[in-house]
Amino acid sequence: MENDQTATRIAGLHERMEQANIDAFFTLASPSMRYLTGFTGEDGFLLVAGHGVHLIVDGRFTTQALGECPQVDVIEYSGHFSTTVARLLAEVHAHWLGFEKERMPFAEAERLHAAIPSVAMVPTENIVESMRMVKDARELDMMRAAGRVADAAFRAMIAQLTAGMTENDVAALLEYEMRKAGAQGTSFSTIVGSGPRGALPHGIASARAISEGEVVVIDFGVNYQGYMSDCTRTVALGDPGAEVRDVYRRLLDAQQLGLGLIRAGVSSRSVDSAVRARLGESGLAQYFTHGLGHGVGLEIHEAPRLAQSTDAVLQPGHIVTCEPGVYLPGQYGMRIEDSVIVTEDGCESLTTLPKELMLG
Repeated sequence: MENDQTATRIAGLHERMEQANIDAFFTLASPSMRYLTGFTGEDGFLLVAGHGVHLIVDGRFTTQALGECPQVDVIEYSGHFSTTVARLLAEVHAHWLGFEKERMPFAEAERLHAAIPSVAMVPTENIVESMRMVKDARELDMMRAAGRVADAAFRAMIAQLTAGMTENDVAALLEYEMRKAGAQGTSFSTIVGSGPRGALPHGIASARAISEGEVVVIDFGVNYQGYMSDCTRTVALGDPGAEVRDVYRRLLDAQQLGLGLIRAGVSSRSVDSAVRARLGESGLAQYFTHGLGHGVGLEIHEAPRLAQSTDAVLQPGHIVTCEPGVYLPGQYGMRIEDSVIVTEDGCESLTTLPKELMLG
């Protein structure tokens, strides 16, 4: 990460620390550390106290951290990290230590509290995630690249998809094509649900064989340079029948409505409500059992959410999914999902895959 970018993000963190009335901030969340410093290791601790930005790692990551983060103070610790944190806080006479309450395991919080009895630990909420909601130009380019890699992998996989393959076969083939296309891995466990298993919104791939004419839900994403993609397509190997085709047509209509409503200044809840109402006109709303969408970036699920349970005003640079689904238990399911960049006058799709239901 460039020095200017790190300095800008740390300055933004300091502003939020001041608003939260804390004079130090601690996190062990990999996405937060990556965002603030560029560190890509999966284990470490970040302490911002006074004018210091300290990346605390064990011997497995020292060389990596020094190479990736020349602009911060890299400290190698032994024993337990809390000893190092306590020393650094004492040096700057910190009194109020903020920590990410959603990210800190209770046992680690207890251990840290015991090491700093004179420092008040203040649980904070979404301090770093709120900074990550609006992506900068470099992040948008990374997300576009992640979308291109995912699209290429799916196209390569779908050209080889045949009846008789198992869901596991499909997932393995897709993940192989992701790696070939340049992904560092998947952004989540690949979902492949055929026939009645398609009615499981998060049903990961199984040993079930796919039959001719069955609807298959494929939800997949790549990890590209730390940034995630998210896309779902529903396909059928042969004609699934008039009823299924009609339900799919209505679902696609609802998804297109949602995409048409996403733009800066719009309430995220209102987009969910509109799509839900459109499905209700077809008698399908009861089978739509989750929120319409979520933010995507360094994590596969982050703010803002498009749902009834939360609300946000969409801003340029937000990246959200639009993914209505219909799930009929014991019969079949379907979902259509695109990730889009919110713009002033609409949205830019990160997905270019077609949405035809039937293959061939």
